[in-house]
Amino acid sequence: MASLLAALAAAAALAPGARGAALERSFQGPGATAAVRLDPGQVDPEGELEAVLSVSAAAPFAAFLPADPAAAFEGFEALGAYTDAVGAVHVRLRPDPAAARRRVRPFAVRVVDSSVHPPAESWFATEPFAPPDAPPAVEAAAAVEAPLEPDAIRPSLRGALRAAGCALLALAAAGCLAWLLGKARRARALRRLSPRERALRELAALLAADLPGKGRFKDYYVELTMVVRRYVERRYSIRAPKLTTEQFLAAARSDPAFPGPSVPPLGAFLEAADLVKFAGAAASRETAAEAAARARAYLDAEPAEPAEEARP
Repeated sequence: MASLLAALAAAAALAPGARGAALERSFQGPGATAAVRLDPGQVDPEGELEAVLSVSAAAPFAAFLPADPAAAFEGFEALGAYTDAVGAVHVRLRPDPAAARRRVRPFAVRVVDSSVHPPAESWFATEPFAPPDAPPAVEAAAAVEAPLEPDAIRPSLRGALRAAGCALLALAAAGCLAWLLGKARRARALRRLSPRERALRELAALLAADLPGKGRFKDYYVELTMVVRRYVERRYSIRAPKLTTEQFLAAARSDPAFPGPSVPPLGAFLEAADLVKFAGAAASRETAAEAAARARAYLDAEPAEPAEEARP
């Protein structure tokens, strides 16, 4: 009985409620608010969590999330996502054990003011934050067996049912743990993606969303430049998402790790995208495809990363 009770305590520690309450952050922009909710609010390396991204705005404003909200999570593997009835995006995440850090990256929120004609658009970015790690599980103290009475005692029906329930709960916990370990082994290849491989995967997801085909050219160019800027941040540790194009190019030129020949083509790509994002330049499906080709050419021309050179 003592061993079964210890197993029950260990299984209860794996329950979602044992990992802490949800963690929520909100970010205020011009006429709109963006919110991020992580449940549970502490990261268990062997568990999963749900992230909810939402935006809200009062009339005459309307707010919109980025096309690929899952790209906002660094150090996690996105297992699936869906949008609920009120427009919030739910993303199921698993921590990446090999990641150097785990956090929610800044992401761009589009705000439309319909009180003027034509409607005015603006953007604001959220702030990054990192959820805390869950404390290590405390092992239950070994139970001390009470001395048996000389006379045998017949167990009651309630006691037998309780023991059977504890045994089933322990078996269910063991089966759940074996399932999680199996999925972790199958996802090992995904967790080894290099910064360039991750950028190419984000670019493919953006192209699959076909924002130009829906007339959302500004959204497309914002997300396209964010793919390249996040790659630069992961590869060279330059805080590209928070800098203007001029500040970023100046930081790249002064960084000895950043390859000098990459600055002119990267600058031309970002400045051309800024004309659509901020200057109202006309865009078409052809110019959008050309911008994606420039981004892909920049990523392909980058020097090989150490992790990629070591692969057969």
